[in-house]
Amino acid sequence: MILKHLTTKPDHWGSMSKPIVERTVFPCGIKVVSEEIPSANSISLSALINTGSRDENKNEAGFSHFLEHMVFKGTPRFSAKEIVWEFDNMGADINAVTGREYTSFFTRTLEENLSKALEILFDMVKTPLLDERDLQSEKQVVLEEIAMHLDSPDELALEYLTKAIWKDHPAGNDILGDVKLIKNMKRNDLERFHVKSYVSERMLVCAAGRVTHELLSEHVEKQISGIKSGDPPDRSNLPEYSSSKIILKKDTEQANICIGSPGLPTGHPDRFALVLADNILGGSMSSRLFQKIREEKALAYSIYSFSTMLIGAGMVGIYCGTHPENTKQVVKLIENELIRIAEDGFDREELIRAKNHIKGSLLISMEDIGNRMNKIAKAELSETEIMSVDEILENIMSVTLEDVSRVYSSTWGSGKRALAVVGPFGEQDISL
Repeated sequence: MILKHLTTKPDHWGSMSKPIVERTVFPCGIKVVSEEIPSANSISLSALINTGSRDENKNEAGFSHFLEHMVFKGTPRFSAKEIVWEFDNMGADINAVTGREYTSFFTRTLEENLSKALEILFDMVKTPLLDERDLQSEKQVVLEEIAMHLDSPDELALEYLTKAIWKDHPAGNDILGDVKLIKNMKRNDLERFHVKSYVSERMLVCAAGRVTHELLSEHVEKQISGIKSGDPPDRSNLPEYSSSKIILKKDTEQANICIGSPGLPTGHPDRFALVLADNILGGSMSSRLFQKIREEKALAYSIYSFSTMLIGAGMVGIYCGTHPENTKQVVKLIENELIRIAEDGFDREELIRAKNHIKGSLLISMEDIGNRMNKIAKAELSETEIMSVDEILENIMSVTLEDVSRVYSSTWGSGKRALAVVGPFGEQDISL
């Protein structure tokens, strides 16, 4: 195997000091990345597939998410019950998540159970049964999950904003999938998707906690036989931003409003300035939008800004839930605040407060080994530098007001607006 040691600087923050991040690439293409934290008592472990909803063609919408479900339904060696029994017997949980660019199967276990946990995880992703009876029953489960999503207007508004911005590109698809496609899915369709997607070139094993990289790599090496080779995901077809509008008329108690603008791609040099602009605009209780809309005007309970970064593309947005009769007023207030910031900029007090808030949030989150694992996994999958906490903080603290103004001008302050609203309105009732 090929071993590459990452030269991340040791952190001096917090009790989990001096982390060591290492990386191994096996000849078959499988990657292993880990961060040893000697003071931890457990291991946060994941097997990730570099495939998500963005990688589906128009006839595969929802296949990544559905396959994530089916992986839990058993293998030739372990039944569905035996999978959960084994993890329960180890005192561990097992779960999974599907995103736009990856699928992750993860657990948290003790060092003594690392070998067994990896054995089952690899068996699940390598040889899922994809039994026809399980396929039919799981369709009902996934359709119920989609129905639950459709009954969550805030989630629906955020999903529609993504669709309004990226339109027919797969990056704009609903991760849960298309109802018609799910209903008509055949076993052979899913099996072909598995053969294409769950290949060694797209697999990453990531761990953080009480584990040495050498031991982790040794255990992984025992499990990689039988994994098929294939192609890495093709992300060359980049989504283009669109200022579209989607209004879904729905009998809800609140209007769920999402306003979006162009964002930054993963790894962009201005990503640290974007984090700070987000925090000042709507990412904290002291933010401009929270203070204006909730504290001063009492027009909303929930209002916040956010950013989404993908490989080669990104979007930023604002969400607000308000009474339908206040919708036009809230939209106008948000628009006025966005224009005011574009004209007057941010002030130094806001920047200092945002830096301190992000510093505190980051250090607190890094006390969780699951967060540490996710940090290095996302960096590896997006092919960006794996930074230590000290390096991240150094980049945050070096951001200037000019940096924040520049990134704001190309995102929320660009004047480009997409809109998604879920509430009791018609198409012509709401506009920017």
